[in-house]
Amino acid sequence: MNEEQPLIALVYNLENETVRGKDQDRLALQSTAGTAERIYQALRALKYDTIKIPVENSAGALKVGLRAFSPRETFVFNLCDGCGDDLQGESHVTEIIESMGFSHTGSFSETIALCTDKARIKRRLIEAGLPTPAFGIFRHPAMCSHLNYPVIVKPMLEDGSIGISMDSVTTNLTAMNEQIAYITRKYAQPALVEEFIPGRELAVSLWGNQNVEALPIVEEDYSHILDPLEHLLTYESKWVADDYLYQNVKPTCPAVMNETDRRTVIETAVKTYLKVGLCDFGRIDMRLYQGIPYIIDINEIPDLDPDSGYPRSARAAGISYTGMVAHILDLALRRQGWRVMDECAL
Repeated sequence: MNEEQPLIALVYNLENETVRGKDQDRLALQSTAGTAERIYQALRALKYDTIKIPVENSAGALKVGLRAFSPRETFVFNLCDGCGDDLQGESHVTEIIESMGFSHTGSFSETIALCTDKARIKRRLIEAGLPTPAFGIFRHPAMCSHLNYPVIVKPMLEDGSIGISMDSVTTNLTAMNEQIAYITRKYAQPALVEEFIPGRELAVSLWGNQNVEALPIVEEDYSHILDPLEHLLTYESKWVADDYLYQNVKPTCPAVMNETDRRTVIETAVKTYLKVGLCDFGRIDMRLYQGIPYIIDINEIPDLDPDSGYPRSARAAGISYTGMVAHILDLALRRQGWRVMDECAL
């Protein structure tokens, strides 16, 4: 065990412009810097010596930033969820952290690479017998489709609802092909097309390693949206404050549900977390329909902005923001044999 209290290196991406997609996508990309500042303040409140290392446009800058520190004395709090125009930037940044010998919070680079590739992770879920919508990967418009309409078309390698709009849900081949062409052209990557699952939209935040705990479930309240095909977390609904969905779709936590559904959702989320190989913390997004919790997305480095889902679940469990940060770091330190602070701010 490393008996010394480590210096914490807070690694995060600093994005000043969009390199693909729409100009407004920078709202999601730039939010990480604000979240990093909140985590930095929490770590300082926990009496950890902490330095910030922004990754701006190129992972090479991370190598320069980390070379000044010893892996034996420095522990990385990894908040980096992208890197410039690198479609797999999140996993490549973590690969660099690991190749330089640093321990870090969260999942290993192999797991991150798996989760950020929506095609690979959906195949893994199907192999494990876990429910997820039927899907196809398209690099060009299709002559036909084996999927049942309606379907939703989204970028294969993005997160934060980037590339998802009210046009994403389509009910015929022509509209589907228009969205496939848009995604492949605008985002320079294949399109993931999956059957659109109606029902309740849920997010299950979890933490732990061998013993995994689910925090209170978040549900998106679509009661003000009449069309069920518009029950959708678009990019605008998450990031654009004057958007109709942003103003009218509100999260509820804890979600109100019967015990059978709650148990099924949590059991499926925990099984997914373990099967995929997440470490320390993560979030599983689902659609609950006819008693089946369909896995929509796996967030291996979930958004930790104070107003986002993971901290919201922690608050519903009576855990402060600083306490949440403390517990995530505590889990990562213990998993890798580092000294843990004597006091916890939960």
